[in-house]
Amino acid sequence: MGIKTLFILALLTVGVYSDLNEDFSPVHYCFVNPPVKTRLSPNLLENITSCTHLVYGRIPINRDNGYPEYSVSDVESGYDIDNIRTFLRMKSQHPRAKFLMGVERTTPFEDTLHAGKVANGLKKHAKSKRFDGIFVTLNGIHLEYRSSTTFLETISKEKSLILTFGITGRRVFAHEAVRRLQEINSLVEHIYLDMGELPSNEEPSKITQINPLFSNTSIPFEETIQGTVEELSKEGILPSRIVVGLTAGGWKYEIKDSQDPLRISHGMFAKEAGKRVAYQDACKARGAVIYDWKSMNEITVYRQSWMSVNLPTMTAMGEKIKWILGQNFAGVGISDALTDDPRGDCGTDPFPAHRLAMDLIRDTIPANPAKCTRLCYLDPEEVDETFPIDNLKSDYCSHIVVHYFDLDLKNTVVFSEKAVKLVKKIDQWKNKIIDVAPDLILSLGSKQITGVWQFILANDFRRKELADELVKTLNTSTAAGLEISWTLEPMANEFDKKNLKALIDDIVLADVEKKVDLLVATTPLSSYSNFYDYQHLNELVLIFLSPSSSIFSRTADLIVLHSHRLHSESLPMTGHPSPLRATSSMRDAKMTWEALLNHWTDQKVLRSKLVLSLTASTLSMQSLADVRNSLSDPFGQPAFVSLLRSKNSDIHSQQEICESLEAATGITHWVDVAEVPYLRRYDQMVAYENTRSAHIKAVWASMEGVGGLALHNIQQDDPNAVCNNRTSFPLLDSLSRAQVCQKCLKQHDFKKCEQHDFIVSCNFELKKNTPLFKTDIVPYERCTEVVVEQAKLVLGGNITFKDSQQEQVLKNLTAMRPKMLKCGMVLSLSCGDSEKHLNYILGDNMTAAIDNVMNVMDKYKFSGVQLDCEKAIRRGNHQSIQNNFTEFQIFFNTFVRKLAKKIENAKASNGCNRTLSARFSHFTRAPSTYYSISLLNRLSHISIRMTDKDQVDLPFFFNSSDPLFPSTEKFVNLWKNVGLKSEKLVVEVSPFGWQDGQKEGEKRRMSQLDNCETVGNKAIFQHDYETLTGYTTHQNTTVHMPMIEDFRYKIGYIQREQLGGIALNSVNGDDYTGICGRGSFPILKSIYSSNNCR
Repeated sequence: MGIKTLFILALLTVGVYSDLNEDFSPVHYCFVNPPVKTRLSPNLLENITSCTHLVYGRIPINRDNGYPEYSVSDVESGYDIDNIRTFLRMKSQHPRAKFLMGVERTTPFEDTLHAGKVANGLKKHAKSKRFDGIFVTLNGIHLEYRSSTTFLETISKEKSLILTFGITGRRVFAHEAVRRLQEINSLVEHIYLDMGELPSNEEPSKITQINPLFSNTSIPFEETIQGTVEELSKEGILPSRIVVGLTAGGWKYEIKDSQDPLRISHGMFAKEAGKRVAYQDACKARGAVIYDWKSMNEITVYRQSWMSVNLPTMTAMGEKIKWILGQNFAGVGISDALTDDPRGDCGTDPFPAHRLAMDLIRDTIPANPAKCTRLCYLDPEEVDETFPIDNLKSDYCSHIVVHYFDLDLKNTVVFSEKAVKLVKKIDQWKNKIIDVAPDLILSLGSKQITGVWQFILANDFRRKELADELVKTLNTSTAAGLEISWTLEPMANEFDKKNLKALIDDIVLADVEKKVDLLVATTPLSSYSNFYDYQHLNELVLIFLSPSSSIFSRTADLIVLHSHRLHSESLPMTGHPSPLRATSSMRDAKMTWEALLNHWTDQKVLRSKLVLSLTASTLSMQSLADVRNSLSDPFGQPAFVSLLRSKNSDIHSQQEICESLEAATGITHWVDVAEVPYLRRYDQMVAYENTRSAHIKAVWASMEGVGGLALHNIQQDDPNAVCNNRTSFPLLDSLSRAQVCQKCLKQHDFKKCEQHDFIVSCNFELKKNTPLFKTDIVPYERCTEVVVEQAKLVLGGNITFKDSQQEQVLKNLTAMRPKMLKCGMVLSLSCGDSEKHLNYILGDNMTAAIDNVMNVMDKYKFSGVQLDCEKAIRRGNHQSIQNNFTEFQIFFNTFVRKLAKKIENAKASNGCNRTLSARFSHFTRAPSTYYSISLLNRLSHISIRMTDKDQVDLPFFFNSSDPLFPSTEKFVNLWKNVGLKSEKLVVEVSPFGWQDGQKEGEKRRMSQLDNCETVGNKAIFQHDYETLTGYTTHQNTTVHMPMIEDFRYKIGYIQREQLGGIALNSVNGDDYTGICGRGSFPILKSIYSSNNCR
């Protein structure tokens, strides 16, 4: 057993984990744009506490030097007004907000050099005024030219300044606007979509509704919030990057005398140009009021006046804000404060629109359902009123379990006032999430000793009365279920086993409507004593309703194993509450996750019913062993046990662990076999979980196919994000990222042409293998497509193969094409290694290239093409490609678009539709910079190769010893974040492993067949649950190989993230001979066969 000492900086790996999945809190942009000669009040937005970004003005920057054209009241002048200084003083009222200078340019840039000059001048002034950043609006045709990108790129290089780009709905559909936004996307913190101006506003007298949410018969889809953001999302600009801007007030139009005001609609023409009206003026308007349920606006008609107003009520503007927050946009903005009734003239509190946004942001939690079963336990006695439940993400927990019912010798069952208050708090939190909120489970008896349980359950009348009372209480509450938790002490005998079984039956019988989910918590000691009726918990049971009638009903929906209580402070030895496996020094090898799970599965209990537990709490022990000895064997050492020992100085929570490490009062160690950490502080040993151990347990449990995981005492899981000031509930965050729930994949029917829900792409290399890989053993029936590697696009638009041997292998494949029936056979087409080379081909011979691709497909009976052109496109952010990017993008995108159209109009030789896909690797770090994401979304799928130069998979998750190393998880998120649809993303994995070489970092690539020949097919491999590989020692070196369990886990991850499928990057690397003793192609076949899926 090895022990690794973790340095303090490496310890706090919480931050590394959370980089991939940052907390989401909606932003609120608040605007202050005082008219000229108007003095700004320093307390203007004092009571609007939700503003995360405050923007001052819309200052022109049309000068060539970029200097803002301040008004006489923006800065100190003869009027003795300095509104900018007053604005910046508001930082004392909004200490966490970012204060931005709002600027607007209407004059086009002459060229990129001019744009850079303007940007540099603007940066200088923004810094001199001590703004936190700049809010830029380009009001004109700027987005038609790349100089606008240069302008923003120059500003973005100043890291001390935050940059937001504002664009109106009117400009989104302009020429080149979306392409420019794709370039800008990575340069700015947010893209602010101001829906105050729409394409209709190109004609000033055209009647326009204000901020319409949905379309109706008169409002086109592209003029609505929904339509505009959908256009941006389609082009790869995700909602999480967009802040939707709403308007306080509305539009007012004077209509022609010949027009009937009641028949006016969006898009008609008024007598004169429309005017923006502030809400404090709009609320006083007289006339007939009509509410438009599509645009969510109030229409006021009076004589020949027509006005569309953003009414700041829950049923009007509130519906827009709720929709925006519900779609997981970055946030919302209201412009501006001075048009939002700042004095309360309308008879309500001042700033009604801002207050509405503030209330909804405060009361809205992003609604994402938990993707696997994950139980979160709260103890009312440990949770005070300050517990920040709003920091708990909706997808962290599928169930929240609260200790609620106590057994009572007199009243059978009681519940405390603290429990009632906590449930009320949870209900309020759930109301903010609505449809995907976790289920609430009320727990019974977790704090009662065995004697109380025995007294109540031994009497049939009291037991049935208890069951009836429990079901009655549950049916009148918001709870979805009940947990029976006889766990404070273990059960004592067979009578206890019988009585627990009887209580379960009584509850099932009392639940006439079958609405109550039933969970049963179990202890390790009672489990190993076999005091549970395993068959009864596992199956449907016959319940007798009367002498003449009976029904079958389930007993336990879930069985919660208390695998977080495998050691106790009352034992006279050191240990850990939840070791994964037993170390050599542990006194009882059964007290591990692995042993406890094996015990229950040996009793034939369904894995899908079992839930394994860990805890956010710590276990403190006073070790009597010498520190040096305990470092090599930390568990099983003598410990001091005393009921009189004060626990006030003990470490109890994740937060206190972090504080001890930061203060250097403790040092933490890692135990390899048990896969858990502990902290040594003086003579105190503190056993606990960290994000790494939680991650490993989640991956291990997922591979074992258990039904779920439970985290107890989540109130100790750093809910206030003290450890890194970023991630609340870090253990839950780690569990939610690593836990997968494998669903069994149904093998596709390769005899039918069908749209596959899950792609299994098999790459076959056109080469001679040793031993011989005959083409007739290609396992096409296991693949939705076989990708043949590889042809090359060369000058003149011709298609060539490497040598005659490759062509011969291809001819052999073509001969067996009829046997493959409807399975796809796809040609992988390389575009060479040179961008210049590819530009020549596409610039001069694009038509010939497309025709030659189609000819090769016909000749060799290919059903599709996979473009592998990444090497010909520079993947770094080089200036040279930035300068020549537009021309190249036009060539490449046109080539792909024309080829796709040609392929769409033709059938393959097997009668199925032809396909066009593309392949990229982790070297493409900024996909939207080089490719049209909307075009990629129209292809069959996009395969992402996650291998290094040796064709070996990257670590699947981050490596704690090298957090900056690329990982599969990181690049899957990257492609999703640039707008590639999840269902289009296919993750490519490799069957190859490697053997460490003599030099550091040296690798010798090994296929599955090579591995078995080298180490033998009986070698025992250990799992690395972060890289998802197995490893074993051989002849003083280490052999690393991906195992079948690793592939099955990756499939579970792909299913959980709803990706398009999996690609095996070389079937040649699988054991195609069967020498490993598991038959031929064991990895490929494992995709459809697993004992641990459900």
